[in-house]
Amino acid sequence: MFDVFCYNRAMEEFPLNKKESGMNRVIGFEPEKETGILDHFKDEFEHNLFGVDEKEKTQELKDALTRINADMKEFLKGYGVDAIEIPLDNIHILDKEKVSQKTLQEIKEKRGESEAFYISKRQAIGLIKNYEEGKLSFLQSVVHEELHLQGFYSYQKSSRWDAEIVLEKRDDLVGIDIRRSGFSMGTTDGKMLFFHDVNEAVITELQIRFERMFLEKYPELASELEARDDYIQEVARRDDAPIEKVREVVREVIINEDGERKWRSYAYHEERKKFAELIDELYKRNMSDFESREDVFNLFAQATLTGRVLPVARLIEKTFGKGAFRAIGERSAKNFAE
Repeated sequence: MFDVFCYNRAMEEFPLNKKESGMNRVIGFEPEKETGILDHFKDEFEHNLFGVDEKEKTQELKDALTRINADMKEFLKGYGVDAIEIPLDNIHILDKEKVSQKTLQEIKEKRGESEAFYISKRQAIGLIKNYEEGKLSFLQSVVHEELHLQGFYSYQKSSRWDAEIVLEKRDDLVGIDIRRSGFSMGTTDGKMLFFHDVNEAVITELQIRFERMFLEKYPELASELEARDDYIQEVARRDDAPIEKVREVVREVIINEDGERKWRSYAYHEERKKFAELIDELYKRNMSDFESREDVFNLFAQATLTGRVLPVARLIEKTFGKGAFRAIGERSAKNFAE
């Protein structure tokens, strides 16, 4: 039921303690037990194992990932966040030639068609793709999942036998479910995640901003970026469309052996479209309060990264009326029970 995340509770502001892993808070336990659970995730983060066959990272890839770590710190400072250093060992490239079909199928059932994912239980980022076959796409995926990890994460005590995460320590079983994952909010029964689409839209928009500030300067991506820019300009001329509008959609261009080009869009295209409409309307109706449209987006970004959603909730309720915040959460929900 969404009423367990009624207006006041949904807007709660948590004290933002310094992150030592991808986990910020665990709610519903005595302080000593909460500390123990957070220590568990810190240990997972610092001594990361994945348990499946992996590909070795080339030196070029290691250098790029190290650069992303440094750039991420600079990027997130702009949103008032101190980024945590993500060890390269926490980024796992699955070797499809060695990983069993059963394991791949289980990942597909859990993660859908996504070739990259952040697993909070293991404090790990997994990728089922080859860096050499598409460097730009690979690093875009890394940035997206790292932004999830860097975002605000809290879990809540669960009484369900099939809780999302079950920890076992000294014969003591502890079940926890998502309470906050970036901008999204979980119900106490663990079955619904409200604002899921909004959260993914914000993360993808942050990924694109990071890409334009940093990735587009990486020399190892120069040829792919040039091919993408050529294609974007060609499409803009052909369709008489603004280049910036085309850039917002085209994530990468793939050229096969015959010279044929195919393009792929950024993830969550429809979710981003609806989110853009929401940002446009909020800015249009509150122009006296903001210097630019980007200032409105920044409120959502900061809420996603820090957990402080109150300014966004107030803005939405002021603009669209009482109950609008809740309604948006319901419309953009993900149902885990389906």
